[in-house]
Amino acid sequence: MMKFNRSKYIKVISKYNDSAMNYCLDVLENRLLACKNIKLACLRHIKDLQKIGTNGFHYDYSMSKAEGMLNFAAIIPDVSADKCLPLAQFQKFIYSMIEGWKDTKTNGARFKTVYLSMARTNGKTQIASALALRDFLLGMPVSSRQIVEASNTNEQIKQLYNYTRKAWHALVKTKWFAHWKSLVIDNSQEMRIESSNTFLKKFSSEGTTGDSVHASTTIFDEYHLQKSTDYLDSFSSGNVQNPLAKVIIISTAGTDPRVPMREDYSAYSEAIEKSTLSDEVLFLCWEQDKDDEAFQPETWIKSNPLMEVPVMKVKLTAGIKTERDKQVAAGNLPRFLVMNMNRWQNAKKNSYIELSSIEKAIIPEFDMCNIPCYVGFDASLSNDDTSLFFVFPYKDNLNNNKFFIYQHSWIPTKQAGGIEAKSKTDAINYQQAETEGFATISSNRFGTIDQDQVYNWMMEFIEEYNLQVMAFGYDQWNTSLFVRMLEGQFKDKVPCLAIRQGAKSLSEPTKFVQDNFYEGNIKMLDDRVLKAGLSNAVLTSKDNQILIDKNTRSAKIDMVDALIDAMYQGMLHFTDFSNVDSEEDKNNPFSGMSQEDINSYYLNHSVI
Repeated sequence: MMKFNRSKYIKVISKYNDSAMNYCLDVLENRLLACKNIKLACLRHIKDLQKIGTNGFHYDYSMSKAEGMLNFAAIIPDVSADKCLPLAQFQKFIYSMIEGWKDTKTNGARFKTVYLSMARTNGKTQIASALALRDFLLGMPVSSRQIVEASNTNEQIKQLYNYTRKAWHALVKTKWFAHWKSLVIDNSQEMRIESSNTFLKKFSSEGTTGDSVHASTTIFDEYHLQKSTDYLDSFSSGNVQNPLAKVIIISTAGTDPRVPMREDYSAYSEAIEKSTLSDEVLFLCWEQDKDDEAFQPETWIKSNPLMEVPVMKVKLTAGIKTERDKQVAAGNLPRFLVMNMNRWQNAKKNSYIELSSIEKAIIPEFDMCNIPCYVGFDASLSNDDTSLFFVFPYKDNLNNNKFFIYQHSWIPTKQAGGIEAKSKTDAINYQQAETEGFATISSNRFGTIDQDQVYNWMMEFIEEYNLQVMAFGYDQWNTSLFVRMLEGQFKDKVPCLAIRQGAKSLSEPTKFVQDNFYEGNIKMLDDRVLKAGLSNAVLTSKDNQILIDKNTRSAKIDMVDALIDAMYQGMLHFTDFSNVDSEEDKNNPFSGMSQEDINSYYLNHSVI
């Protein structure tokens, strides 16, 4: 549990005694249950208040500007209730963070990027509408303001934009804005103030881009569905000289851990914990801290902050329980965790490795020098990647059997039309992966993979770390050149196993990898290529045995195939058994087949 010492911050607590401070104190002093990331956000706010006026910290917090935003939001009638409702504490906190903090150098917004996330049905649309309307009606500069509401599809953005229009129509009926009625023109596409050349407009990635827009405020709804940053970048790229510009991402978590929002979430979560989050990024994520909290209703306020309102707590608890039971009965617990608990999941049906198990496996470093390893190889076909995999068995400090896994992939670009196109199609940032040392992008003019290059890289890697190679496992398809080089180097020294690619041969190592990920016995580095492959892989079954597969053609699982090939022999490292003998005769057409398979072959095929 995070400890908070009020006495260390008593001066700023007294000086900045506003709604935001009240929320922070309620959270940090455990009067209001909150998740780890929100506790860290609250602590960050108080610590930043202490920094005001110190060298190198060019930001200030204005309680009056924060209060102005709260006053505006409070008079907007709730669209569903058709009346003004009191603001919840968490809503006041959000508004105060976005509007209260300013950059003293530019006199503009401090937070250029806002990541705002919580479970569904917690008023995200209402918050987004209030922020958009405030900047549209009262924002800066005085003229030529451009407010953008954007999402993935026309249908998705229609919901936010229509809510904003309805909120405006309700607001103009109040005494405070009645005189604005003749100033604002609105239709199904945009709202406009002609006298100041200002508009609030909806966009979707199905329609036009934001290349010609210079938005002072961009609100992007349901960002978890974006496969790349291209569309969002089309809005933000035009605002580099606008000190007032900000991008607000407002979304629940998602079911695809390969998307940019998931990368942002991981980076921001780590940074806010280490106190290294950029001064210009506001990260507010209400979520459950653990998946099993799905069965602890008393904790649900962590992802459903609207539960701080007693009447909403009753409604939400009842509704969420019903939804949970329905999804559990249908075998869709991951979907419930995403939508109602705001937990990122690898929610594909029959997913091979759960996202939580992948995250649990990541460690900052591992010493690969001078220890045994098992190598797996999977060669590319057309647009597939070529992957080498290394499995390192080791004992932890408690003498438990563990496996560290490491991969390197070679990325062809021939059919994709370039690395940018392939990165977008595969939802993997290969250029970043190459910089991090986990991939090599094809550099020849044909955009193909040179197996000589792969072999030379492998030999240099083995030599650099003085690896004790115990066995090579490989799929024979398209590997004849590589295998000839391999056998020439390691003949009679290291077993080279041509592993039959069928359920009877691969089911056991496939299950072994899955079980050991779940049990926490497999460790890996923060490798985006491997994380994507593990997330892409799904299970298929045949004759009570399992294999990995993928749901879409573009989903890459080549490195996981190589992992299973390496683990075919590696899983037996701590035993007295071996798969070497059964794979020694690679010229045997029945290599890797059981006696039952061989008998079946002769019964069903004519023999001369």
